[in-house]
Amino acid sequence: MCYRQGLPTLNLENVHVACLSGDNGNGKTALLDSITWVLWGKARARTQEELIHQGQTSMSVELDFLANDQEYRVTRVHSRSRGSGSGKTELNLAVLNGNQPTSIMGNTIRDTEQQIIN
Repeated sequence: MCYRQGLPTLNLENVHVACLSGDNGNGKTALLDSITWVLWGKARARTQEELIHQGQTSMSVELDFLANDQEYRVTRVHSRSRGSGSGKTELNLAVLNGNQPTSIMGNTIRDTEQQIIN
């Protein structure tokens, strides 16, 4: 994904259907990649390292969503390894009560991803 600091928040609250349109290279697919990556750890890139912008050491995506009348926040961060290897990924899932997040993470990334699916 090609974006760095300063990216504005995309608020889709009260939007029931959205159409992404624009010229090639304007970020439509990057937006969808960021959503699938933060939720399930999957994107079009072969590795998470390829998702990090050149010259940067990490990337993160935060997504607030509503499911069954409960608001959640999921955050995924991936940092490059200092040597060879696949780097480090962190995943956090929280219930939002107002602006106050309460973590409901599993013991592992896989456990937390399963909680997101359920």
